[in-house]
Amino acid sequence: NTLKNIEKECNAKIMIRGKGSVKEGKVGRKDGQMLPGEDEPLHALVTANTMENVKKAVEQIRNILKQGIETPEDQNDLRKMQLRELARLNGTLREDDNR
Repeated sequence: NTLKNIEKECNAKIMIRGKGSVKEGKVGRKDGQMLPGEDEPLHALVTANTMENVKKAVEQIRNILKQGIETPEDQNDLRKMQLRELARLNGTLREDDNR
């Protein structure tokens, strides 16, 4: 959902590619062949109609990565929000949990 929000805000398409982008044991394509770039290091492929939109999306991705690297887990608000959203989607969110 975080990527979807960035895509909407920046009018761009973002795809996570490279090693680790597909869950272990999952086949990338129906014919069993690797997806393009699957043998490359993990990366984001950003496309848009304008270079300005690509730059906006890349900057937001960089900010998320920087926050993930530099901010301790217990202080990372984006991570907390994502985990809360995941719990809500999975039906495991406790409404009395205000953390």
